[in-house]
Amino acid sequence: MAEVIRTLILRREFWEINLSDRIKKIFKNLKEKNNKALISFSVAGFPDDQTSLEICKVLSDSGVHIHELNMPHAEAQADGPIIQLANIKSIKKGINLDKIFMIAEKLRLHNPNLGICLMGYLNNIFIYGIEKFAEKANKAGVDALICVDLPADVKEEKQIRDALKKVGISLIKLITPTTNENRIKEITMDAESFIYSVNLKGITGVKTVQVNEANQQIDRIKKYTNLPIVSGFGIKNPQDAKEIAKSNCDGVVVGSQIVKYIQENIDDKNLPQKVGSYVKTFVEVLK
Repeated sequence: MAEVIRTLILRREFWEINLSDRIKKIFKNLKEKNNKALISFSVAGFPDDQTSLEICKVLSDSGVHIHELNMPHAEAQADGPIIQLANIKSIKKGINLDKIFMIAEKLRLHNPNLGICLMGYLNNIFIYGIEKFAEKANKAGVDALICVDLPADVKEEKQIRDALKKVGISLIKLITPTTNENRIKEITMDAESFIYSVNLKGITGVKTVQVNEANQQIDRIKKYTNLPIVSGFGIKNPQDAKEIAKSNCDGVVVGSQIVKYIQENIDDKNLPQKVGSYVKTFVEVLK
């Protein structure tokens, strides 16, 4: 009975926080302290469902501000070999959207203040059902969705945006080095919560970004919006994160390196705790 009451209290707390826009509050609090957000990333169901959840929990405990929970896709265009290997292994073990929502919900109950962002591809959402996806994501306490291959000028974009808006979930937009000025202006008009600035051309986990490259991209975006901008792709170690944090970004995304670290330590019986300690080294340099 005590556990049931605790769960109900936590549910009430995260709904109240969600109504006041959790992600907006995260960036506002950080800006007041002149700090940058750290956005972590993991592949749902890798190396298995339960370990995946425990990794998410320790990442939230390590001090990350927003966590991207990747929805594995067999033919992910933007994912480099590190993440795609994890995607395939997770799919082979039976991961699906219902299990991902369960992971997200348990993570939300573990940490009512963490920003939770699902990340994936249109096909998975479309097959599952757009309205059903939005309802389940909302029930799980998800704050935002990044749909990597969703153009702004297709009917599915409006369907997804409208379905998410009904339940208070933000649709996060990506802007890349190849996005022209007119397109940036169009994207920022409908952007919500924050914008994901992709630092490099190509796939994740391959190149290392330079601060001047990141700043050029961020400055192009800031001409059209006051929303927070997070900088991702090409951040391979805490020093990279520290350098990118010197740019005009509002947050730094660490993705492939976390997945790589999981792969390198996959047989460690204390894997979640080890991942948490590793990511804490990134958190510390952003303070």
